Amino acid sequence: MARTNQFIKNNTFGDEVKFLVTSEDSQGKLLKAELLVKPGGGGPPSHYHPIQSETFTITSGEMNLIHNGKEIILKAGQSYTVRPNTPHKFWNGSKADAVAIVELKPALKTEFFLETLYALDKQGKTNKEGLPNLLQFSAILNETYGEFFVVGPPIFAQKFIAKVVGWFAKTIGYKGYIPFPKN
Repeated sequence: MARTNQFIKNNTFGDEVKFLVTSEDSQGKLLKAELLVKPGGGGPPSHYHPIQSETFTITSGEMNLIHNGKEIILKAGQSYTVRPNTPHKFWNGSKADAVAIVELKPALKTEFFLETLYALDKQGKTNKEGLPNLLQFSAILNETYGEFFVVGPPIFAQKFIAKVVGWFAKTIGYKGYIPFPKN
């Protein structure tokens, strides 16, 4: 479980996260984190959260965001909120570090998802895109079922992978949550 002021790093994605307010701190209402994205850091694929809003407040540098197919460049001092069920993607297309405060409401299990992906990256168990093998990723999706979907594959296929393949992966020993090693 993420802790307030815990720092996690993902070398493949080129980003670092410091948890400022965890789900436990806010009784599930908010996950707030400082996100540092290195130049060229790609961020996650285009995705959406069915019931979460995600607000980016840039504190230094600039961050690129595609929201509903339209590209926006956010600069220091600017904020932008992505409403639930809205496709989006962020990355750092500049030559300097980008730092943002990111707020997800409600928190759900987003911190567990991030911790797990970053822990697997640290253990060398992800590919060059920062993703683990299909069974491991399915177990993670099972743990965070329905909290986000990527744009592209049909929703029924993503739900099947999360529910059925993820359940199977867990029964053969894959974990849906892997805590990031204590710093």
